[in-house]
Amino acid sequence: MRPLESYNLFDPAVAEDPDPDPFDIERSNARDHLSFGMGIHYCVGAALAREEAAIAFETLLDRLPGLRLAPDNDFRHQRSMLLRGLERLDLEFDV
Repeated sequence: MRPLESYNLFDPAVAEDPDPDPFDIERSNARDHLSFGMGIHYCVGAALAREEAAIAFETLLDRLPGLRLAPDNDFRHQRSMLLRGLERLDLEFDV
């Protein structure tokens, strides 16, 4: 067994992706991932990624002051035992 084969059994995103190397946010199994992991497998770059996300959101809000929730959001959450996130969040802004 190769080193990652046993890991692939637990992560459907890895097991089902025939070519995991390219970064493609629109791949068919993009929602099936482990996020930052946990325990000894916790991502060492998690703090940096969170800081980058905070900066990205601050920049977005600065550049789009009219950003607001679109009407008819139903705020449905993805089904997951590990992560909490919306299925979609529709936004509007002034141009």
